[in-house]
Amino acid sequence: MKVAIKYCGGCNPDYDRVALVKRIEERLIGKVEFVSAEDENIDLVLAVEGCKTACGDLSAFKDTKIRFITKIEDAEEFLCKEHGVSCKE
Repeated sequence: MKVAIKYCGGCNPDYDRVALVKRIEERLIGKVEFVSAEDENIDLVLAVEGCKTACGDLSAFKDTKIRFITKIEDAEEFLCKEHGVSCKE
């Protein structure tokens, strides 16, 4: 599975988005391939939004599945429920 990360503008983040993405990438080594948002064969866009407003521009991905991360708990759900990564870390 090819996953692209798309950040919001970061105008008022409630958490450290970059650190969270790093943790996600580390926990999914060997399970998914992280690719550029410009890649033409993306299976999923992980929209890392800094708050519940989720105002990042995702119009370029209208035909691609998008998973929103608006808080740390969303990332845990993405990892545990969708990718079977242990949540006991």
